[in-house]
Amino acid sequence: MATYDELVLEDRAHSSIFTSEQIFQAELENIFYTHWVYVAHESEVAEPGDYTTKQIGEKQVIVSRDKDGELGIFFNRCRHRGAAVCMEEYGNATFFRCAYHGWTYNSDGSLVGVPYPSRYGDRLDKGELGLARVARMGVSSGFIFASLAPDGPSLEEHLGRSASFLEDFVKASPVRGIRLSAGTSKSAFHGNWKFVGMDGYHTNFTHKTVLDLRQRRLGASYKRGAGNSDKSPNESWDLGNGHCRLDLTGADKVAVGVDSNTAIGGSIPDSDDGRAYMQSMIDTYGDDAGEVIRRSRDVHIHVWPNLQLIGSQVRVVRPLAAGRTEVLGFPAMLDGVPDSINTARIRSFEWFSGVAGFGTPDDVEIFERNQIGLQAEDAPWLYLGRGLDIEAGDDETIKGNVTDEVPQRAQLVAWRRAMAEGPRTDAAADIDVPPEASA
Repeated sequence: MATYDELVLEDRAHSSIFTSEQIFQAELENIFYTHWVYVAHESEVAEPGDYTTKQIGEKQVIVSRDKDGELGIFFNRCRHRGAAVCMEEYGNATFFRCAYHGWTYNSDGSLVGVPYPSRYGDRLDKGELGLARVARMGVSSGFIFASLAPDGPSLEEHLGRSASFLEDFVKASPVRGIRLSAGTSKSAFHGNWKFVGMDGYHTNFTHKTVLDLRQRRLGASYKRGAGNSDKSPNESWDLGNGHCRLDLTGADKVAVGVDSNTAIGGSIPDSDDGRAYMQSMIDTYGDDAGEVIRRSRDVHIHVWPNLQLIGSQVRVVRPLAAGRTEVLGFPAMLDGVPDSINTARIRSFEWFSGVAGFGTPDDVEIFERNQIGLQAEDAPWLYLGRGLDIEAGDDETIKGNVTDEVPQRAQLVAWRRAMAEGPRTDAAADIDVPPEASA
């Protein structure tokens, strides 16, 4: 009769939290339906009437901007017989009409039309039968979050220190605006959602092909793997509340400016457009422009539980089952910059993060190998103690070397707390944890 506290210890985790379907269903209830989760970006619903359908766990929602420009998030479910009223991923509409019996809802979610209403007599109150809203909604630096729980910490409290990195990401634009308008890269794999991202230990091994290509391109000037070793000045951070990041700026202290060598992501091309972009950043941020660019080009953060900002990418992690995950990657386009700057961001995204890139296939392969190995539960504990005894920090942030497992421990501490405090407390009961193994 195990408890969640017995499945995640200080330096290890029980493999059942990655393989148990019962625990997965409890994760949906205790995390995705209780805590704040990222849903969409404001640019996806920029104009009145714009909408997009998104997922919160297994529940589909409509993010809509009504005719007055107000945002709303509604469950995609007709209040009559429960059919989805919107089947498109994106669009612009003044209303949503259910194809089953024609019930019609305004873009603000209100019920405005019911065919043949006479047969309801006085029983039908349209004011009470609009599309159901999520309990709470909040926006930070253009990123839209929702909570299905009516009570709990505010979005500001949940985000904590991670909010400043959302702002840093947006500051890559001289007008502080990004757009998720370049399409979506979608990949699905047979592995658990908690393995995705924020691992600085794997790069030199899992992504050997990437390093080979960079070595070939840059030659002797490229310090192969230096940024992801135990000697690197780069760090891994625990920001609290499950949020974590890889600080990759330690090995990147050169001045930021136009550069004819654009092989390393983030360099500004030595061109008319590159110089125009740099000047616009100086006009906005003054002498801090170089540092703003450095911080914005790879905030490399995981906003627990499902949002990651990596390079030019907004990445969304969607759990489908204990051993099935979907990852959505959105290249973020910058407002107020020449087109060639955004084209370069797309090419950089495609090179590493696209489904046909050199990075994502590596990660998908290793996540699936994880799930294969996890089925052998004769030795069920995963050891996550790297850097534990030598990490440093303060009341707000714990820091370690970039290869330390600070991010993994950060996420699992938040997982353990959320699971222990959520409505589903029974999912761990059938897991067998021998007393000597949990000591």
